Amino acid sequence: MGVGKIYKLLISDRDKQEVLGIQWFISKYSLPISTIRTAYHLSDLLDDLENSVPDIVCIELDMIGEDKWEIFKFHINRYTKQVIALTAEPTFERAMQAMDLQALDLWVKPLAPPSVKHSLQQAIRNLSNYSKEVHSELTKPSVDYESLFIEDRNPYPYPVYLLKTEYVNDLTYLRKFIEQFDFYFEPSVFSTSDRIVLVFHHEFTETVTQAQRFLREWELKAGSPLAIVVHSQSGEESLHQIYLKLRKVMETTFFTGYQQVFETKRFHTWKDMDPFLTMEDQRKWVYMLEEARGNDIKKWMYEEFFDLAPPYPEPGLLRTRLTSILAQIRRFMNRNGMNSKDREEYYKNVFDKILYSPVLYRIVQDIILFSNYLVQSMEEQPSQVKGDAVEAAVSYMEKNFTDSKLDLKTVAAYVGRSPSYLSHLLSNKYNRSFRDLLLSMRIQKAKELLSSDESVQNIARSIGFNNPNYFSRVFKEYTGQTPREYRRFH
Repeated sequence: MGVGKIYKLLISDRDKQEVLGIQWFISKYSLPISTIRTAYHLSDLLDDLENSVPDIVCIELDMIGEDKWEIFKFHINRYTKQVIALTAEPTFERAMQAMDLQALDLWVKPLAPPSVKHSLQQAIRNLSNYSKEVHSELTKPSVDYESLFIEDRNPYPYPVYLLKTEYVNDLTYLRKFIEQFDFYFEPSVFSTSDRIVLVFHHEFTETVTQAQRFLREWELKAGSPLAIVVHSQSGEESLHQIYLKLRKVMETTFFTGYQQVFETKRFHTWKDMDPFLTMEDQRKWVYMLEEARGNDIKKWMYEEFFDLAPPYPEPGLLRTRLTSILAQIRRFMNRNGMNSKDREEYYKNVFDKILYSPVLYRIVQDIILFSNYLVQSMEEQPSQVKGDAVEAAVSYMEKNFTDSKLDLKTVAAYVGRSPSYLSHLLSNKYNRSFRDLLLSMRIQKAKELLSSDESVQNIARSIGFNNPNYFSRVFKEYTGQTPREYRRFH
């Protein structure tokens, strides 16, 4: 076979006849195997693995109890390079176990000589190639932390993974999990404060498949959110450039959530956007909040943020847009005196979520819940007014315009609206400001009173003007005549 090295083999099977049969096959085909050890019990198998460190292991899966599987797999991963599985039960479960061991083949009893020969020859070829790879390690680019963070311009040709848990506290367990996971080839592991980089030193094709298997096993054992970004294409990029790209792709989790494997080659550049609300959007938010339109707020947020598709906007810009929305909510709170300690703490919590929460849909839900909490608080406040707020405001003004202290704030408080929002409603309906409406009511009453013999000074005071001269100026502004001229000609 053109192979100069001689290899060690360990056969573990409860059936001694099967063991003798495999030994006979090896002697018949003159395979380059110098040492053949045998084990008939699991304890002997584990001891032999640790002490003799065989190159190839033929193992009967049926002898491994379910409670011993993890310790057995640990020894296999640590002490041998090529595994061939045997079974008398050709079931799906046994096939999955063989795959879990990354076994070269699964022999089904009774054994067929051609299958035995083919698998052993393939194992030896794999070992020979592995030896060549190890021998060539000196020619491979060196990798350290500086390679990630400092540009060196040297292309890195092998796969790189970036792993990030949604919750930073899970990183410690993730590091331990990486130590126990059976990678196709062992990577170099680099940890930062909130993520882990796996740098491989060999080329292999199933980079995404391995990442998906890692994610499945992590989910079964840890159950906490994890995302993996895979860079597999060879090119002219340095490890530093690859790392920057991996980090940018990892930001996609902001839109899609975790429990996914991403590939750098499928990444779209960020889409530009204006992060601030338009004037129309601001008016819409004022209306929805003041009118307690909780369902409209929910619909607006869903349409704005849940229909996003690649290419996504840059996450930082989107967080700015979310703070712009929260600014409208803050103004609503200030207008309506909603500044209790509990509400302020709630507001700060939502603001922190916008800045730091790793997933968009959770921020959106928090804003919706906070908005609904505020509008519900408004609805629960005792109100003296039922029905249309604008009509109620005008009616209140008509009854109280003679009060010189009547102002927008007083009327707004009566109808349960903020002063600025009531002013907005009055302008929309009457195309006039609060001041114009109030003065026109007073001037209309003044016209009626000027038909009497009452002095101008007394009329001014009776309709809410403390200063008769100011009353005269306003009267002429609205009628084109002074009060005395009006009395003379009417």
